[in-house]
Amino acid sequence: MNWWGWGDPDRREPLPEHAVELLRAEVGTAEALRPPVALDDVRIGEPALGSTTREHLVAAVGAPNVRDDRRTRILHAAGKSYPDLVRQRAGDALGAPDAVVFPADHDEVRAVLAICAAEGVAVVPFGGGTSVVGGVAPLRGPFAAAIALDLARLDSLVSVDERSLTAVLGAGLRGLDAEVLLNARGLTLGHFPQSYEYASIGGYVATRSAGQASTGYGRIDELVVGLRCAAPAGDIDLAALPASAAGPQLRELIAGSEGTLGVITEAALRVRHVPEVKRYEGWFFRSFLEGAEALRSVEQSHAAPDVTRLSDEEETRLSMALAGTGGAKGALGRGYLGAGPHDLG
Repeated sequence: MNWWGWGDPDRREPLPEHAVELLRAEVGTAEALRPPVALDDVRIGEPALGSTTREHLVAAVGAPNVRDDRRTRILHAAGKSYPDLVRQRAGDALGAPDAVVFPADHDEVRAVLAICAAEGVAVVPFGGGTSVVGGVAPLRGPFAAAIALDLARLDSLVSVDERSLTAVLGAGLRGLDAEVLLNARGLTLGHFPQSYEYASIGGYVATRSAGQASTGYGRIDELVVGLRCAAPAGDIDLAALPASAAGPQLRELIAGSEGTLGVITEAALRVRHVPEVKRYEGWFFRSFLEGAEALRSVEQSHAAPDVTRLSDEEETRLSMALAGTGGAKGALGRGYLGAGPHDLG
């Protein structure tokens, strides 16, 4: 991803002119664009990782997979919250990790944790880097150095049980790539958070994420049936087992642990068959309150769709304006709204 913003810098979609005019009228625009500082001008401290520790890490994962170049460290300095992006764009990456380590499998993760535990180095697991709550900030605490442990190389579809409808996925596998691999087998995870294109499977589980289709498919913690986790004190290997009524479940503690209890390296998740038909509908209500009561009714009747979004009057007005009124669909929508008791300005 972009080091100072969200998304792929090579895939830029310019705003249509009518959207620019709307934003100018609603919130105003700056007289001149303020581009981010150049990468070479970003403020970043010197790597504080000791040479002996670095040599041990290189021995564990290979020299190409221990990186302390400027760009890699800046990319792992923060998440993607608004304060993070403002700070990065202004050129402040003083909290960047001292190195970024890319293990290839569970055993290499264990080896890295053992080295850092023995030599007093803080470790921050890093998945897709989409955190908006400071989850990937490389905090050092009492330690002299910190590394980001990037799990991008743990990106495989380990196994699929098509009879039980479960799949074991590597923690570094991106959500989009996971869907591609599962779809090839006629399956889907059905988990689509807003960070879906970049977030990782391990990140899903570690943050206990909820996707757009959670009403139908369930939150990620409801999909977890097994986990593999590496921790400084040892491994946690929870096999994929059916639901049990035998008291507290350790996997419930790890899901949502934000990387504080160990590094998730694999997750066994429930999957489903890709639906044969997808149906999309749009409804307009006279007010937000009326819409909320309608959604309450369908949910309590167990008839809710997989994905439901209810916009209030202001959001609906802005959505319609940003979508534009050109073309047949725009004319049809405006005609419908004009014929009913809807006032969108």
